[in-house]
Order: sequence, then C-alpha cells, then structure tokens
Amino acid sequence: MVLVDDTVNDSQLKQILAKGYRPESQARGNEVYYCRSDHELGSRFESKVCKTARRILQDELQGKEATTTLEQTTGDHAGK
Repeated sequence: MVLVDDTVNDSQLKQILAKGYRPESQARGNEVYYCRSDHELGSRFESKVCKTARRILQDELQGKEATTTLEQTTGDHAGK
C-alpha cells in the first residue's frame, strides 16, 4: 500500500519521522495518519497515538510557544 501525504514537505516529514511516528493509514483527502507508541504518564503501559502531520506539527509549535512564554516569564522575574 502506498500512502500519499501532500500536506507536508520533505523537511516536515523527516521531522515527524524523527519523533518516532510512522505512516500507518490514509486519512481523508491527501492526509496520512502517523502513529507511535507512547508511555502513559505514571504507567508502564503503552498507548498508541495517531495524528495527522498537520496536528503533529501544530502540537510541536504550541509546545515551543509555551516553552518560550515560560522562559520569558521566568526570566522577567529572575532579575527582580
């Protein structure tokens, strides 16, 4: 089976694969579901997480923004 994902470029695809996601099934249109196993917090059990490339990249961007905001907030109070 060939999965076609026209929603990402080569650089974004490499970024997704580097996070442990693997293409698994065709989503609606030209999107693909990428899945990986994650350990649940506080548990030894794994759960399977599947997302579209758009969602994976969006989650990463939000995480970076949250980190930047936290660093700026912490940095502002450190000098006072």
